[in-house]
Amino acid sequence: MPKHKTGSVVAILAIGALVAVPTAASGLSRHTNDAQVASGLSAPVITEAFGPVLPCNQKTTVGQEGCGEHEVLAADKQLNADVKVIFDLLGKAAGRAFVTAQTTWIAYRTEDCTSQADIYQGGTELPVAYVYCLASDDSSRRQDLKAFFTDLTQGMTNVPKFP
Repeated sequence: MPKHKTGSVVAILAIGALVAVPTAASGLSRHTNDAQVASGLSAPVITEAFGPVLPCNQKTTVGQEGCGEHEVLAADKQLNADVKVIFDLLGKAAGRAFVTAQTTWIAYRTEDCTSQADIYQGGTELPVAYVYCLASDDSSRRQDLKAFFTDLTQGMTNVPKFP
């Protein structure tokens, strides 16, 4: 286990059961993900614990981290809208599978970015690498969701607009 793991958790609701997945983001505790699902089955929502969000300044390491945080928050907002549109189109059984897939992806994203940032262990670039990895993974996920939306709505009439 990498030295920077902490006891923080990502709460994930998967098919009605709460599952705790340890994050690997010590030194990165500002970047803990939280998939929140309201009572009953609903679309998972990505939130970040950046607070307060750092100001963007490409001339400093902390400022670069802030720029990344702003990028991630914008990407998360877009992903949350994408997820909601798709979730609303799915039936109950498919919706459960989609919730499981999305919450599993959120846990994957945390571990993927922790792994990529690990090469900077002990350095000031670690949180910068982590936050930009989040933004990159968000972008990739958005493309996956767009393709899923296209397949899901093929042949439908009155299709909602993909955000």
